[in-house]
Amino acid sequence: MATETGTRLGLEYRDTNGFGAAQGGRGYYLPVDLAVRSDGRIYVLSRGDAIQGGNGIKITDIDQNWFEEISKRGTAPGQFISATAIAFDANDRLFMADEALHRITIFDADHNYESHWGTEGSGEGEFDGPSGIAFDRDGDLLVVDDKNQRIQRYTPDGKYLNSFGSAGDGDGEFSYPWGITVAPDGVIYVADWRNDRIQRFTHEGKFIDACGASGDGEGQFNRPANVAVDGDGNIFVADWGNQRVQAFDKDWNFQTSIRGAGELSKWAAEYIDANADEKEARSTFDPYPELDVDDPHEVSARTEPYFWDPVSIALYDDTRILILETGRHRFQVYEKV
Repeated sequence: MATETGTRLGLEYRDTNGFGAAQGGRGYYLPVDLAVRSDGRIYVLSRGDAIQGGNGIKITDIDQNWFEEISKRGTAPGQFISATAIAFDANDRLFMADEALHRITIFDADHNYESHWGTEGSGEGEFDGPSGIAFDRDGDLLVVDDKNQRIQRYTPDGKYLNSFGSAGDGDGEFSYPWGITVAPDGVIYVADWRNDRIQRFTHEGKFIDACGASGDGEGQFNRPANVAVDGDGNIFVADWGNQRVQAFDKDWNFQTSIRGAGELSKWAAEYIDANADEKEARSTFDPYPELDVDDPHEVSARTEPYFWDPVSIALYDDTRILILETGRHRFQVYEKV
């Protein structure tokens, strides 16, 4: 549990990438996850919706160059209905989880559809709403089986190996877990969403410890969505319901909390400059308005620099943190200081 209030680790804002693009192309729409490939390219999973569209995996880089998008909404091989997470294996193959189709889809390093596997159910090797995914130190895929309240382990080609966890609020139990990551030392971290905590497990799936309780204080969470761990063991938690990111050291000592400091991305600035009406409206825009509400979600919705539904975190070269926001269709970049 968090015990200190020091700031040995800090996070300093550096940049913003993205803006809302419901019709596809450059930008994101309701993004839910991001992953960094070995060459530094950043893949952003835009979940979109059935009406506006905007679905797909969008590819950019740390300098906001735009490359392409892959996949789209549908039930055919290589498509998705309600994608939740993406992850790369050691060969840069891209894996995508879909909670509606209850399957894992695989693309090769050139973005070609390769295969998919998974069926709906509660038995071994079956899913009920797969959410987070991550590769363990052996190269096997860990899948958060959200509504079955467990973590399942598979070979990359879909052979079931084992699982751990069950429904509940005790050690090693889950209540609608969501995000997952594997630290450089092989330890597994799970965002136990409804239990408002992060749990740690050994490579084999044995419970180590947990951090968190319901609330908005230091070391407390409100529906944590995801977690990332750097090479020094520092832990970064997307505290979704509190609209913030908290950082801890490897022993769960609290380090810092950030609310967001996003500015206009290069793409958003170019769009505004090219549209006279948008540019005029922007000239009188106040990014930090005076508000008469205290609810974190409402405050974030009305305060542009703040995180609005921070849902995923990824490390970039172990010095920068990428924080993805579903509500504002972007990710903010922070540097460890």
